[in-house]
Formats: sequence, structure tokens, C-alpha cells
Amino acid sequence: MESHHPSQVVECLRHEQANAVQLYLQYKGYHWNVRGPQFHDLHLMFDEHAKLVLDTVDLLAERQRILGAPAHYDLDALSRSSQLAVDAHLPVTGHEMVEHLVESHRHIIRNFKAGFELSTELHDPGTADLVTQCLLVHEKLEWFLRELLERRPELVEALPVGPTGIRGHASTATGVA
Repeated sequence: MESHHPSQVVECLRHEQANAVQLYLQYKGYHWNVRGPQFHDLHLMFDEHAKLVLDTVDLLAERQRILGAPAHYDLDALSRSSQLAVDAHLPVTGHEMVEHLVESHRHIIRNFKAGFELSTELHDPGTADLVTQCLLVHEKLEWFLRELLERRPELVEALPVGPTGIRGHASTATGVA
């Protein structure tokens, strides 16, 4: 079937499908290899995020088919289309893994914003809507990860000291909540 849509949109969708596959593999690699004091929480979160990213792969591939173009499915083609940097070495700490994931999401977010502009300019509301849906997924995941990197001792210091002498903790014996 001949494509009935500008190749720029299809190329954008292909890059983002490949980026999503690469990000999925990055998450799974970190899920399998995380260790240290945050092991449990990061292990579970990486797996949860990986599933959310994987869900976008099918949507992006199907949109290419809707537009009349084939969707890449082999690892070689996907690898060539991905724009995400692959870790030369496995990050040592969970903190480093989170930093790498934040950067990957930021790259994808920038691409989706450009894809939205392109699809809007070309009067393609279906692609614009899909790109917006995927953008929201990546913005939320980036936010979750970014919050793990924040250090805000001023928030803890701002909590009132309860009757037990513990900051932010009220005694239930006094009825103070």
C-alpha cells in the first residue's frame, strides 16, 4: 500500500517507536541490575515504567500503518532509528540509572513536542492526538524520576515539631493530628 501521508510524520513516528523500544530495554536492564538501599522501590518502579513505555510502542507502530507505511519490527531497523544514547557501561548506582532515564525521557519529550508541531502544521489531528497521549506518559514518568533526584531538606525543616519531639509527627494520645 502506498503511503498517503508525508514521510516526515512517518519518520517521526518511526523514531519514537524505536526510542520507546530502546527506553523499554533500558528500563528492563536497570530493573534487572539495580542494587543497593533503594533496590526494592527502584526494581518495582523500573518495571512499572517499562510497561507504560511498552504500551506506546504498539500505538506508534499502528499509527504508521494507518498512514499507509510499514512499521519496523526487527531490532536492526529499530536500533538504526532510535535516537537515544545506549549506555556504554551499566550505571553503578540507582541514582545514576535514574539520571540516565530522566535524560532519555527529556529527549523523547522534545521529539514528541516537535512531532506535535509537525502533525499540527500538516493538519493531521490523529497523529497530533497520539503524540499528545505519548507525550503525557513521558512527562509523567520523567516527573516521577526527577522527583527522586530532588533534595529538599527545607521541606522537612518546615514541618512543625509535634508533642513527641519528632518533626512532622503528632501524638495521637493528645488528639493532635
